[in-house]
Amino acid sequence: SDSLPSDTLQPASPSSTEPSRLMAWAQLVRLPNVFTVIADVSAAFLLISQGPQPINRLIVIVLAGIALYWAGMILNDVFDVERDRQLRPGRPIPAGQIAIGQARTAGWSLLLVGVALAAVTGHLPSDNTPATWLPAALGVLLALVIVLYDGPLKRTPLAPVAMGGCRALSFLLGASACLPIVAGTPLFPKYIAAIAVGFGVYVMGITTMARHEASGGPSPNLHLGLVVTGLGAVMLAVAPQMAANQAGWHVSTKDMFPLMIGMISLPVIVRGFRAVRDPSPVKIQTAIRVGILTIIPLAASFAFLGAGPTWGITIFLLTVPTLYLAIRFRVT
Repeated sequence: SDSLPSDTLQPASPSSTEPSRLMAWAQLVRLPNVFTVIADVSAAFLLISQGPQPINRLIVIVLAGIALYWAGMILNDVFDVERDRQLRPGRPIPAGQIAIGQARTAGWSLLLVGVALAAVTGHLPSDNTPATWLPAALGVLLALVIVLYDGPLKRTPLAPVAMGGCRALSFLLGASACLPIVAGTPLFPKYIAAIAVGFGVYVMGITTMARHEASGGPSPNLHLGLVVTGLGAVMLAVAPQMAANQAGWHVSTKDMFPLMIGMISLPVIVRGFRAVRDPSPVKIQTAIRVGILTIIPLAASFAFLGAGPTWGITIFLLTVPTLYLAIRFRVT
C-alpha cells in the first residue's frame, strides 16, 4: 500500500476535533478513489444515453455506486482489523480514531443503502426507459462480490479476479439505469459487456501487481499483472467496435478511439515496466497509484465517445480533486 503522510495517523486524543474525525473517515474510505467510481458509472450511462438524460436516474445510480464502493472500503478494514493492528497501526480503526463497531455499522449500512438506491433507480420516471429491475440485480450482485473480496477471497489467488469483477459490475451498474429489458435479447449489448470486461481485466492486472507492493522484490505477479493490465487496455480500445449501431458517436472506433485509449494507458504500462525492472516498493506503489487513477481518463473516453467532448471533459476533470486528495490520502 502507498506510503503517504496520512498513513502515520496517531491515535485520537480526547480533544480530537470534528475535522480530524472527518479526516479519519476520509482515510478509511480512501476518498480519492471515489472519483473513479463516479467516472465509470457515469461513463456507462452517458455512453448509452448519449447524454445525461434521464438526469434523475444518472444521479441516483451514481450515488448507489458511491455507497457500494465506500461500503467495500470500510468493510475491507473491518475484516482486516487484526492484520492492520500488526502491520498498519496508523489506519483509522487500529489507531483508535474510529471504533470498530462504528465502522462495521457504517459499512453494512452503506452496502444496504447502495443496493436500495440501485433498486430505486430502475423505477424512477423516464420518458424513454420503462421501469426495470436490472439496477437492483446489479446492486445485489456487486454487493455480494464486494463482501466476497473483503472476506474469504482476499488472501486467495481469486482476489484479483474478484476485484476486477467489482469494477466490471460498477460499469454495468451505470449502464443498467438506462437500458430497457427486452425479452429474447441479452441484458447488455455486446459492446457494453466487452467494455465492462475490459475494465475488469485492467483492474485485475493492477490488483495482481499490487499483491506485494508493500515489501517489493521480484515477483511473478509483477510480470503477470503488467501483461493483464495491458490486455485490459487493449480490450477497452477495441470493445466499442462490437456495437452494431454507432450513430451519434463522436469518435471513430476504428482509429481515433483506440489511439486515445493507447495514449491514456501508455504511462501505466511504462510505470509497470519500470516496477518490473526495479521492483522497489516505491516504484510498485507508483505504478499501482497511477493505474488506479487512470481509470478516470479511461472512463472519460467512453463519455466522450457517446455524449461528446463536453461530457468527456467533465468526467476527465474529476482527475483534479482526485490528484489533490491523493497527496493526502491513501489510494490503495
